[in-house]
Amino acid sequence: MRSGAERRLVTEAWADASNGCAIVLLLSTVLTTGMVGVANAQTPGSSAPVAAPAARSASYSFSIPPQPLAGAISAFSRVTGIDVVGDGGIGRGVGSPGVAGNLTPHQALTRLLAGTGLSYRFTNASTVAIQRPNAGGGIGAAPSGSISLDTIDVQGETAWGPVNGFVASRSATATKTDTPIIEVPQSISVVTQDQMQTRQAQSVNETLNYTPGVLAGSNGNQFNSTGAQIRGFNASPTSGSLYLNGLRSINVGDIDPYALERVEVMRGPASVLYGQNEPGGVIGLVTKRPTERPFHEVRLQGGSFGQRGGGFDFGGPVTEDRSLLYRFTGLMREGGNGIDFSNDRRALLSGAVTWRPTDVTELNAFAMHQRDDSKWNYGLPARGTALPNPNGRIPITRYIGEPAFDYSNTETTAIGYNFQHRATDSLVFRQNLQYSHEIWDYRDVAPVGLQADLRTLDRSASRVRYGWDTFAVDNHAELKATTGVLHHTVLFGVDYRMRKSTQQGTWDGVVGPIDVFAPVYGSPVFMPADNFGSVQTQNLTGIYLQDQIKLERWILTLGGRHDWVDTRTVGIFNNAVNNQNSSAFTKRAGLGYEFDSGMVPYISYSESFVPTSGTTFDGTPFKPTTGIQHEAGIKFQPKDTNLRMTAAVYDLRRQNVTTIDPAHPGFSIQIGEVTSRGFEFEAVASLTSNLNLTAAYAYNDARVTRSNGADLGKRPFRSPPHLASLWADYTIREGALNGLGFGGGIHYVSASVGDALNTFYAPAYTVVDAMIRYDIDNWRFSVNATNLFDTQYVAACFFIDQCNVGRVRTVLGRVSYRW
Repeated sequence: MRSGAERRLVTEAWADASNGCAIVLLLSTVLTTGMVGVANAQTPGSSAPVAAPAARSASYSFSIPPQPLAGAISAFSRVTGIDVVGDGGIGRGVGSPGVAGNLTPHQALTRLLAGTGLSYRFTNASTVAIQRPNAGGGIGAAPSGSISLDTIDVQGETAWGPVNGFVASRSATATKTDTPIIEVPQSISVVTQDQMQTRQAQSVNETLNYTPGVLAGSNGNQFNSTGAQIRGFNASPTSGSLYLNGLRSINVGDIDPYALERVEVMRGPASVLYGQNEPGGVIGLVTKRPTERPFHEVRLQGGSFGQRGGGFDFGGPVTEDRSLLYRFTGLMREGGNGIDFSNDRRALLSGAVTWRPTDVTELNAFAMHQRDDSKWNYGLPARGTALPNPNGRIPITRYIGEPAFDYSNTETTAIGYNFQHRATDSLVFRQNLQYSHEIWDYRDVAPVGLQADLRTLDRSASRVRYGWDTFAVDNHAELKATTGVLHHTVLFGVDYRMRKSTQQGTWDGVVGPIDVFAPVYGSPVFMPADNFGSVQTQNLTGIYLQDQIKLERWILTLGGRHDWVDTRTVGIFNNAVNNQNSSAFTKRAGLGYEFDSGMVPYISYSESFVPTSGTTFDGTPFKPTTGIQHEAGIKFQPKDTNLRMTAAVYDLRRQNVTTIDPAHPGFSIQIGEVTSRGFEFEAVASLTSNLNLTAAYAYNDARVTRSNGADLGKRPFRSPPHLASLWADYTIREGALNGLGFGGGIHYVSASVGDALNTFYAPAYTVVDAMIRYDIDNWRFSVNATNLFDTQYVAACFFIDQCNVGRVRTVLGRVSYRW
């Protein structure tokens, strides 16, 4: 099916003179290699075959108040997912009486157009045309003597496409279907491409800085690693929380935001759709897809610490009928990051092709390759950063490794496709497939502990090479059906993932200590031959069923899944073989009620699981670690305002956690539990074409609630109880300063415990960001400052001798040209 949101490339505000209210209308110009007159569009009386309309027999709950026709049609598209096309001026000055009730698309359109003098017709499986009855040549054809206008689309976004502005209205991360966010009974946030561009995000971590419940960059100032905590739990590629285009195929590294259309965060357990997963949530990355309109961008950037680079992004139709589209994106950049002796380099190439052999079949294929060369920054000891040191404060830019010895290089190659075929009006088949090959090759010098003088740091050296080959495929069918008064969207799927991971190296390299206050580099590093390594092959198969049920204003979501996991690990040096099989059944349920105002209160229950390696004293294999969450919240997205607000409370428990076995020292038993309770709030708005706002606050109380160890009752490290952020930017759209935009943001992180026993804390910190830009013709000039006031802070601590430092002030300028 053609992605309507990918065709949305022009945004126009229509003013309603009677009430002074600005309604944002999503428009996209449909072009071939040049501008195609719409007089060639299919006429109503043509005998050419027309695909069956999308879900003509299905009913939807409408609550669209009287308003300008543009806003009413946009609201209709958001509810149904149907694209609406018409010429560029067909709705100007026209009002709609609105529509309310449980109606089919035919019934709703008839009422929306009542009294306007306009009519409609379905042109394919997902598009309806608005036309003047006397248009003669069909939709978009000009009457005799008039000027032919461009064909436009008036529709809501799709869950896999771009978003105009800051406010996304749809997502597939939480349901695998194209569902309005307010109907998802779980907390979800979407960081749009506009947000990433406005803030000049350089990493996935930076895209999440203003997202509630997420401590982004908990690994500190790292270039090639995505590290985050969600609701007090780890959410990183290695924990299985990172998904690319709906599949888990990325195990390490950081995908550059320039390759992405959106970044989505669903908080809470997600195993009912994705299989094994940590309970905090998932981070979904959606790559850029081809565009129907020719699009070209080149850009150059430079800034602090010798940063420099450039990029390009091209897209458009390959054939005149737009059955074949392309997208090609690339960048290269390098420069320092504020840490002594650190220089980061990144190269990215990403391509995508969309092929539509018929109106009901679509294949989106993509491939990407990214290489990062950098050094791993272990941070600094707590004594001198998070805690006092009689020798003074250690400079935040201090490097404690060996510059000539250290490196950390990652390489990621991914290829795959998203296929969709609409068999009937109500039945859609999808297959998502990916293969990825990843390498992480590093050697470094790491901290061991400060000596008694609190300035001499003992160190160790390591050399490790990791490799991952991952194949993932997800097949599912989506059926829309009605049983009596119930309207169903049923999803049935089977997915499979095979991951082969290899690691080999040595941990026990020998290197001399260093004075952290007066470092002298060049200490010899002795590395013995590789002495550890393994090859692990993991096969994961899951079968799942989900039903999204609507009864008038009630929305019920039910889901269940069964997983089978087979793991085989072979030691490289000792040839030891370990086989472990596990299975789990997870489920989810949620109930919401949609009011006319766009407010949806909801409650939900969800589960997760992660296989656990090892056995008890008597040889019994460990059971999977499980997650259970209860959540209640309110979502509010007014139908006539580009605003979304969400508030939620939750109780999240991770169970079957291993803890020491008091009867058998050296062994573990699974009676441990970590409980995370909290509250989250998020508001995202593009109130006019001038003003964007985001605001977020999260409170989290995470504690070890069952344990045989000394950590009982303690908080997990890297889990601050308070996170808050605010961003605003404003663009002048008229007068002498037309095109000038400026804004800034502030995010606050409260103190977090620095180790498992809570013996010390990483202090709270506040960081301020700022931006200014100027658009003129096809040019954009922008400057962004991250950590504007150069606050020296510790992002989080892992133990007493490793506190990861945050990013120092960085100013980045960029010039872009689009045509």
